[in-house]
Amino acid sequence: MKDLLVYVADADAEAFLCSVLAKPQALGVRPFSFEIMRNPQRDAGMVNTGAELARMQKGKFGKALLLWDHHGSGRDKRQDAASVAAEIQNKLDSYTWSGNSAVTVLVPELEEWLWHCESALVAHCRISPQQLQQWIDEHAVNQKQNPAELKTSQPKELFEHIVKQKLRKTISPRDFEEIGKRAGIKGLEACPSFASICACLRNWFPL
Repeated sequence: MKDLLVYVADADAEAFLCSVLAKPQALGVRPFSFEIMRNPQRDAGMVNTGAELARMQKGKFGKALLLWDHHGSGRDKRQDAASVAAEIQNKLDSYTWSGNSAVTVLVPELEEWLWHCESALVAHCRISPQQLQQWIDEHAVNQKQNPAELKTSQPKELFEHIVKQKLRKTISPRDFEEIGKRAGIKGLEACPSFASICACLRNWFPL
């Protein structure tokens, strides 16, 4: 039996988490075994069948962590993230995962984490912090938002603007893997969704 099942919506989340979970010392936890699975129906699938599919893995893992993007989940227009998370957690509890499972909804989406590890993003993109800030500021003006708001309201669009429009590159899960390797845990913890995951891991796998 492995220690942890991480159930995610897409390859980008899988890649980033695989890199981050490989750093138990930085996370403040003991080394633990884990496996990351993807729901074939992505974010909406996590909401609709995530708990049920996790139920099928009972007995193979000690703990289960489910996470997905609120944006694109099919619930983001009619339910807040906390309500959806509570609904799925209740299902997990009823499937005997009670006390051994956790749900994290990323609001609005995974890319918000990237803006809490900008030094890793800068290193991966091979640009200077000043260049990154200039591009962010320019895009913020065009979007009629301030840079801080843009990072939280449109994190994916901002990341795509930097990589696709400014660097003229495509985005793949490998980018998330490499940024995750460079990302500092302390900085990521400033993001509530990432902090909640850290809290679970430290409770489940204490030093």
